[in-house]
Amino acid sequence: MNRKTVLRGGLICDGSGSEPVPGEILIEGERIAGTGKPGTFRETETDVIDCSGRITAPGFIDAHSHGELRKLRFPDNRSKLLQGVTTEVDGNCGASPSCVPGEVGEMRWADLAGYVRILEERPVSTNTVSLCGHNSIRAAVMGSSSAAPTSGQLKEMQKILEGSFAAGAAGWSSGLTYFPGKFAATEELEALSKTTKGTEKIYATHMRSEGDTLLEAVDEAVRIARAGSERLQVSHLKTIFRRNFHKIDDLLKALEAARSGGMFLHADRYPYIYTSTSIRQALPAPYFFDSDIAPKMRASASLREEVTASLKNCPRDLPTTVIPRLGRDLTELAAEKGVSVEQICAEIIMNNPEETAAYRCMSPENLKRILLTPWVCAGTDGISMPLDDPSDGGHPRAVGSFPRFFRMVADELGIGEAVRKMTSLPAQIFRIPERGLIRPGYTADLVIFDAGKFDSEAGFRGEKRMPVGLDRVMVAGRTAWCSDRPEHVERFGRFIPVS
Repeated sequence: MNRKTVLRGGLICDGSGSEPVPGEILIEGERIAGTGKPGTFRETETDVIDCSGRITAPGFIDAHSHGELRKLRFPDNRSKLLQGVTTEVDGNCGASPSCVPGEVGEMRWADLAGYVRILEERPVSTNTVSLCGHNSIRAAVMGSSSAAPTSGQLKEMQKILEGSFAAGAAGWSSGLTYFPGKFAATEELEALSKTTKGTEKIYATHMRSEGDTLLEAVDEAVRIARAGSERLQVSHLKTIFRRNFHKIDDLLKALEAARSGGMFLHADRYPYIYTSTSIRQALPAPYFFDSDIAPKMRASASLREEVTASLKNCPRDLPTTVIPRLGRDLTELAAEKGVSVEQICAEIIMNNPEETAAYRCMSPENLKRILLTPWVCAGTDGISMPLDDPSDGGHPRAVGSFPRFFRMVADELGIGEAVRKMTSLPAQIFRIPERGLIRPGYTADLVIFDAGKFDSEAGFRGEKRMPVGLDRVMVAGRTAWCSDRPEHVERFGRFIPVS
């Protein structure tokens, strides 16, 4: 017999965009059995959860996650679960280690189907939806080659895509500022996109530029999507560098034009003005395009001097750039060693070009406009990490995006619209079945929170990593986390195939 639970005494925000209303929810087993006005459900042998003074909403859906490997190491996935996230869309920015041969410890897989089996055998706390990443499949087929693929190599990549779709991937992604995706011509991506023709598999892209050639990058993204399913998700929509902040009007106009032309187009965004990517992204051309720049710098003092000098023209604000692992900015690190900011940046690149760096290069005004755009949903662009180990570092978006997104949107557009952007909108975009709304028959992934207190003050130095105002997170009808037992997590997450 399925257990029954009633959520009683609070407000229901159903994810549709409607404002919260008093009501109660009946859960039977894993599903929502019914909703009604206060006092509707009086079944015996029913557990009752008191939600007085709280809002119950659908579990939040992270539209832009990078959790495939880290959630296997940290299966409690507290960094996401304690934001109210119950489902993550992984495989963004062209990086999908789940879709190609990989391993974490003794866990090994050959493809997405194998990765799914691991999640079934070793559940994590949150649900997983997957995208198949272009960078990962290109590297698996071609290594680090900058050449165009041969027809045989292209067919191999298409085969991996098709196999991932058959295993339940919701679509595919690209990361065109990263290796080796940055070597891919538009034609290569169009050829891969054609595998989605006649389907509803989405193309999610970290575009080739978010700065100087931003508008050209939008044109390319639309062109690639048109070659396939005509479903496009623009990842972490932004305008970077002060000299490009004025492009926000043209950016939104171009995307609206594609939507008006019939394209199923949306975007996601995290609520911070710092990006987070590798320190090598600070390099100007031609050094940026050299995948072997670090060993070359170690071998040549003159090249180190050249690179250091070139960093004086870096469009990113190096003095305020933070190294999250250390919880310190380049100004502090340079002062410690008695060198310039450019010198310390070059040293880090030389020793570890993939060191994560957070750059303050976005406009608060543009951020607000993007967050309030109706077709933009919430995403963390974050990894899974423990909350009790500040030395693990990381951008605060990984632990604070959803409460912060809620605050910024709800204060302007109301609670109902903020919740919609965190629930039913991403479910609609990625076609995630039976999630994102509080409706009879839907899976009972739910969050219970105090709308007046739900917030995050997480920073780059490991401070205040745990959001406040969250009472309970339910996954498939069972409590995965509760504020009464904050150290305890249950792992009820599963892989959600998208047909």
